[in-house]
Amino acid sequence: MRFSTRSRIAAAGLAAALTVASGPAVANEATGLIFGERQLALDLDTRCGLFTAEQRDALNAARLQARGTLLRDGISVHALDDYADEIEAQAGATDCSWPEVAELRYRVADAFIGWQRLRDMQFDGLDFGWTATRSFIAGQPGWAALQDTGTLRVGLSRTDQRIRFSAAMPATPGAVSAVLVLRDMRREPDLYDPTLDGHFPAPDGAEWADWTPPDYARALVWASGRGNAAEQAALSADGTGLVFHFPESAVDAIIARDPRETARIELIDGHGDTVGHYYFEIGDFGAARAFVRSGNLSVPRS
Repeated sequence: MRFSTRSRIAAAGLAAALTVASGPAVANEATGLIFGERQLALDLDTRCGLFTAEQRDALNAARLQARGTLLRDGISVHALDDYADEIEAQAGATDCSWPEVAELRYRVADAFIGWQRLRDMQFDGLDFGWTATRSFIAGQPGWAALQDTGTLRVGLSRTDQRIRFSAAMPATPGAVSAVLVLRDMRREPDLYDPTLDGHFPAPDGAEWADWTPPDYARALVWASGRGNAAEQAALSADGTGLVFHFPESAVDAIIARDPRETARIELIDGHGDTVGHYYFEIGDFGAARAFVRSGNLSVPRS
């Protein structure tokens, strides 16, 4: 059944609470509604300038989490992209003066008041998820979004208002730098299964992963620096591990990938050789980042 643009906006306005889906399983229909509503709101914002930057991040957190859930439930990327294109076209034909648009703006702003009070949120994945928090202690490093695989701790580290993508792993002799390894989407546009549907062993350390970066199509983002002693103590599992920080381009590159695939951190020695590697699930990293960004980043935990 097709709905008019105005009826879609009215429906989205009635259900535009910003609370994202939670729990181990969400029906495709309900999750699809969340995705469509937030996509419509964001597309209307692009056309009509409805929301603040923080409100856009809140809507995007829910949109990205719903998208990740739908993909993990077996909905194809092409189907979701086609759906998003349809919504974008409808938003493009919308008159910004419609009362339904004003009502949508009001309801999102009203729901955002409650959204800002949330301090912590969990974003589940296939094997590993992201734990995000807006809480921090002034002057002390900590994790704003964290995935802990048992050997690798990776995510958004934070010291006051400075937030960076960081990785912490066990101390490794000879390691002087680190590199983030992702699938090169231009050379390999599809997810890559190194086992060829179970005919070959999975990469060492990624036995749980279905899709990893192929050796023939790698996109690299080099670390921009090494963590200091305070960061090493706060971010690594035992307080003595290695910590590396990455540029903002690493965040953008991870968010651009499919949430079902896996990325890798490689440790490099002074000769340019790999002396260690650790995998993490991309999952709903983009949603976790949007959740952190949409809160009040200037108020530390009391």
